[in-house]
Amino acid sequence: MRSDLERKALFGVAEYGRLPPQAYRPEVSDDVYRVLTDKAGRIARAGYSVIVDAVFARPQERAALEAAAAAAGAAFHGLFLTADLATRLRRVGARGPDASDADAAVAKSQEDYDIGSISWAKIDASGSAEATLAKARAAIE
Repeated sequence: MRSDLERKALFGVAEYGRLPPQAYRPEVSDDVYRVLTDKAGRIARAGYSVIVDAVFARPQERAALEAAAAAAGAAFHGLFLTADLATRLRRVGARGPDASDADAAVAKSQEDYDIGSISWAKIDASGSAEATLAKARAAIE
């Protein structure tokens, strides 16, 4: 499940369409994370594995997802991917049609996020996709 697709669904915007600025108000973000967490919990309670792809910059967002997994009796492996600003800028600049609205301005603004304490495994995602996958697998195993 991807947060950008949930946000677009809330506003009736096609996958590759651009969202209006009001789609990024704090209360909309709260709704998006609430929907993601609820869906993840329902899927886990049904006995399926769940991958939730979102920033999870706020401690309460991470805690809610962990609580949903616990309530479902599911194992939880939180992975917090990181990359330096130059890498993120290069990636968003090279991206083709994509569901994400993230651009250079978003990547730069993430430098100012106060993400608090992170108990999830931090994964350096600045290398290749294959290297990041290997690090993620190692963190889960």
